[in-house]
Formats: sequence, C-alpha cells, structure tokens
Amino acid sequence: MGIRKIEDEIDLREAMRKKAAELKFKEMEAKASIKNLTKEKIDEMAKKHGVILALNPKLKEEVEYLQKKYNIPSSKIIKEQIIEIDVLSKKSKIDFDKLGMLAYQRILLRKEEIGVGLLPLSEIFDVVNTGILNGKVEIRDVAKAMDNLEKRGVIEEVKKLESGAIMVQFFPIHYTADQNKVVNLVKEKGQGVIVLEDLIKDLGWTQNRSLKALKSLEDSGLAKFTESILKGKQWFFPSL
Repeated sequence: MGIRKIEDEIDLREAMRKKAAELKFKEMEAKASIKNLTKEKIDEMAKKHGVILALNPKLKEEVEYLQKKYNIPSSKIIKEQIIEIDVLSKKSKIDFDKLGMLAYQRILLRKEEIGVGLLPLSEIFDVVNTGILNGKVEIRDVAKAMDNLEKRGVIEEVKKLESGAIMVQFFPIHYTADQNKVVNLVKEKGQGVIVLEDLIKDLGWTQNRSLKALKSLEDSGLAKFTESILKGKQWFFPSL
C-alpha cells in the first residue's frame, strides 16, 4: 500500500470520527432541551457537577432551591442553551462568550462519558469545531473563550504547563467522578501508588479512560508519574 493511500485512509478515519462526535453532540443537546429537563435531571446535575441548567423558566423555584441546597454560585447557573449559530454574528464574527458557553455545555453533557473535567485546549477545540463553525473557529478563539469563562467564574482554571500545553479545569476536583474513584482506589490499596492495570482491572475501565483520569490527576499536581524498566509505569500520590 502506498504512502498516499495510507494517508488518505487516516484522513478518512479522522473525518468519520469527527462526524460521529458531531452527531453525538447534536443528540445530547437535543436531550438537554427545555422539554426534556425535569426536576430530577437538574437536581442530579447540580449534585454531581455543581452546575444548574436553568433553561426552563417554569422551574424557577426549583433552581433557587438547588442553588441554596448545593451552595452553587450564580456564575454556574446556565440560563440559555447555546447552539452553533449563536456563536456567529451577522458578519460571521466570533462571540467569545457564547463560544465558551457552547464548549462548556457540550463538555458538561459529555462529562459522564469522558470522565474528567480537565482537558487540553486542543480537545476543547475539537468539541466546538463542528457544523457551521467548522473552519470558522481557530484554536486561538477557543483560548480567548476559555480565558473569558475563567474571568467570569464559570470554569475553575486555565493553566499553561511547563511543556507549553494549555489545560482547562472545567469543574472542581470533587465534582470529577473519575478522579475521585482513582483517589479512593489508591487509598484502598494503602500504598500511595497505582498502575494503569489496577484501574482497568478494579474499576472495569478502558485503557483510554484510565489514562485520561491519571493524566488529569498528574496535571493537577496530585499524582506524580514515574517509569522504570523493573516496575513499568506508576503514579505516586505523595499527599495520600
């Protein structure tokens, strides 16, 4: 098989992956529409993620109750469901506040699937570079949108690592279920160290999900990664 054909097949697979992700976003956004939001659903989201989707004006009293119950700041109450068309003005200029909220809402809806709330900027770009925004949004636009969200108190933190990579912490650590499960597993083992195989075996996760959770803990400073010929890849938790 020639190099060109291999490259074409890789490009095709990548295009199919992005299209599948785009369709998934559309499906989840439809499920989160006003008509599908119940008291139970917004209560569950508030409890798990510290965020309230206050899209249905009929649930105003429920929103006020949940805000007090879970001590949720006003910046974490989403009152408008953003879709792709909202991000572009009539002159096709980017509304950075709405671009940020589009990314935030999509990641919130995917949170149970991806497991973590700490993501690289490149992955957030893939989340919004879809549909009519495909090719109209640049990664620097997403970076500006994330900075805006941080300033408004919607997300936790935007930080630049020593490697130069930009990471975005969308949710507080205690709202990140997968990170909690890893920490609890480390505590159960009582050695302050864990390997990838432990997560796959004990938690029943895929390798990709396990690596994402470990990497997010590493990036947050809670875990330290080390690798040796004798013991392979390990993650140490000095504070546990």
